[in-house]
Formats: sequence, C-alpha cells, structure tokens
Amino acid sequence: MHKITQPKLFSRGSKLWIRFSFNNQNIRKPLNLEDTKENRKLANLQIIPQLLLKVYEGTFFENTNNVPTVDEYMIRSFELHKGSRSDSTNLMYKRNYNKHIKNIFGHIPLDKITSEDITHWQNNLKETEHLAKGSILRIRSCLNVMFEDAIENDLIQKNPISKAKKLRETDNPKVRRIKLKPFNLMEIKAILNILEGSDKNLIATLFYTGMRAGECIGLKWEYVDFNKKTIAIREQMVNGEQKQILKTTKSQRTIPIIETLIPYLENQYKITGKYNSYVFLTERTNKHYHSAGKIREQIWIKALEKANVPYRNLHQTRGTFISTLISTGEDINFVSKIAGHENVKVTLEKYSEYIPIQNLNFGNCFG
Repeated sequence: MHKITQPKLFSRGSKLWIRFSFNNQNIRKPLNLEDTKENRKLANLQIIPQLLLKVYEGTFFENTNNVPTVDEYMIRSFELHKGSRSDSTNLMYKRNYNKHIKNIFGHIPLDKITSEDITHWQNNLKETEHLAKGSILRIRSCLNVMFEDAIENDLIQKNPISKAKKLRETDNPKVRRIKLKPFNLMEIKAILNILEGSDKNLIATLFYTGMRAGECIGLKWEYVDFNKKTIAIREQMVNGEQKQILKTTKSQRTIPIIETLIPYLENQYKITGKYNSYVFLTERTNKHYHSAGKIREQIWIKALEKANVPYRNLHQTRGTFISTLISTGEDINFVSKIAGHENVKVTLEKYSEYIPIQNLNFGNCFG
C-alpha cells in the first residue's frame, strides 16, 4: 500500500509549486503557473486531483528513466545562461566544469547524485587538490545553477547541494589562497625602473588607476581626457574581443588621473596616440593585447624577477591602488566608486583592515 500525503501549494519566486511525500520520499513539482488566487483555485480543483490520479495509477513517475546525465544537462545549462553572463564568466564556468566536475559527475544521471556525493567531492577538492573554501564554492556554483535549472524544468525534485555538509576554512599551508599583499612605494619604483617604453607606461597605469587588467588593455584614447584629467572606463578586452559589458553594474565609471600618472600617459601618447585607437599596443605586432595573460607572461613576471620583488599576481596592482588610498585616509565611498565595486560593502569586506585609526584618543571621553 502506497503512503502519500495531501499535496500542498507553495510559492517559489512568483511561481506556484506543489509538494507532497510518496512512500516517505519528498516530492516538489513546479506547476508553471503564476501565484495568483485564480491559479491556486485551478490547482486545487483540477491539477492536484489529476496529479493524485496519476500517482495511484503509477504513471506519475514514468519519465524518471529519461533524466539526462550531468554532462548532457550542463551543456543545456550553459546555453540557458549564456545571455545573462559575461564571456569571461561563461569561460570560467566551463573551465571549472571540465577541470573539477566532468570526470567525477559527468556520466551520472542528475537524480542519482546525492548530498553525500557532493560532500565527498568537495572534501576531496579541499584535501587532495588543496583548494581554499572560496575556490571550492566558486567551482560548486556551476553545479548548483545546473541543479536549480533541472528543478525548474521538472527533471529532479531536489538540489543535492542544499544538504551537503558545510565547508570550513582550513589552516593547511598548502592551500592555494590569494591574499592581498600590497606593493609598497619602493617596490613600485623598483619595478617601473626595470621597465621601458610602453611596458613601463602600462604597468604604471595599472598601479596608479586601480583598473582591472582587461579594462586597461581595452582602454582607447577617446576615453582619456588630459584636460579634465580623467579616464572613462566603458569597455574591456576579454580573450581578444572588445566588450562593453563590464564586470559589475558599477564598473562603468570615471577615474581621476593622479599627478604621478600624467608623465606616463603623456609618454604613451607619443607612442600610440597617432593611431587614435588603443592606448596600449604590443611592441612586437603593434596590435592590442589579447588578454591579461600576455602581460603577465611577457612583462610582469620578468619585471618582478629583475627588480628582485617578491612575486604577486598582476591583479594586486589594483589591490595596491585601492588599499593605499584607503590607508592614507581617502574617503572610502569615493574609493569604492572609482574602483568600480558594486557597493561600499564590497570595498569594506576586502579592505577594512587598511582603514586608518583617525583618532588615537578614541574613547578617552569616557575616562
């Protein structure tokens, strides 16, 4: 004898769903209807009775053998979200899937993956591949989105990630974390003194604007205003393609040109200004840089080695600019704005340790 509970309606977003249990198995199903008074009435009078009839007849679960594998449905999930993600985000998701997920889960049907499977997998990433908690969560988000898509399309009833064990951060020194370690002024000067020409001007621009590398190599002279001393960020270079879609909604912004940067930009204008296109062109081909990886390989690594400066990744030029402004007392709201952060909360989460103590007598009024 089958055990079934009376289906109940609930809302998820603006859509109607039903839930019930069948032989101690919790079932959730989208009705593909807006949550309105009329649709709730329709569901109670027609849809739920028809559903119960299918359950008792044994036809409700007939399509369970047609559940696609993770590999099959991940392709569909990537396609579904292609229009709402930047190219760089799409590329990151695909790389993470191919490197960390496909060989483990790709061949398994969606409904056969359990929370325990997810827990074992993420523990392995932590213990064997020495990945930090944040990195694992970013990799896992690819799976999470796919499972949610499958639920919306009535292919599975629950997301196994929702019941996976929580990760805690590890103290293992082998874990690959990228922690901000700002360059000091002596290190910046040492690096720039090693470089010449466009290479020097490019790295100086990264250090003295806080631009993301993709924004810098995608910068055109039309967005540089020497009279107003501003740089307008409107585009970025992603894998060789110029994109007007930036990382966040606040990434489109105007950065003031500080006095220290002016001679570097003036020198660069003498080199590429006549082309009236990109500010930075490769010396070898006189074309724009394809990606930030080329700067790292061709300029950055060699410069740090020659300058005898401990290695940090190229993105830390941006972190250096932001943290230096904050530590010297610049208004954090303004810094957040020119950094292109989504809001000041993001800035505080990343850089709060650099906020100076404004008043060393703080609290003495209570003494």
